[in-house]
Amino acid sequence: MKEERRRYFRVDDFMGVSYRCIGSEEAGAFVEQAKKNDGTFDLTANFDNRIQTLLDACKIQAPMAAELIDLMNKKLNFIMAQMDIDANGMHKLACSPRPVNVSACGIAFANEEVLEQGQLLQLDIILQPSDLHIAVIAQVIECVHLDERQAAGELSCFMRLNFTEINSYDQELLIQHVVKRQSEILKQKRRLADI
Repeated sequence: MKEERRRYFRVDDFMGVSYRCIGSEEAGAFVEQAKKNDGTFDLTANFDNRIQTLLDACKIQAPMAAELIDLMNKKLNFIMAQMDIDANGMHKLACSPRPVNVSACGIAFANEEVLEQGQLLQLDIILQPSDLHIAVIAQVIECVHLDERQAAGELSCFMRLNFTEINSYDQELLIQHVVKRQSEILKQKRRLADI
């Protein structure tokens, strides 16, 4: 039996996920547009992610300044939503929260729609609780039907995806998220073992 060696740690988590099927031409255009934007697939999400990362660092050194900046960012997002120009907010609304198994190079989750192996997807992921948005191109590796005992409501299949295009900044955010989540899981296990 061939032993599989993983490139990154995988963890079970709960994230917002939405996708849409795309063809190889659209995936190519998506990647070309990202190259024009310094490797970023979604500029609004990139700004929000960068602001959140810097805010987290600022909270330690200057909590009041961090709170002020956070409030200003929320106010700006509110104004953008009122003007109906918040593309990132639309991603967040469309992302349905669900249990996932995730690493820096792929994701797996139960789904309501059966997709063909090899199908390309534009995938939007909202990390919780940070509310950071990551946009990637993914390819369906496997999509299997769940039996009645495993299926939850309309989620009748289990899909495994490989990230084929992810910018390095988003991948680093995902790695940090997975490591943090893994640390939380280990702390919970230790607490339960001490009881």
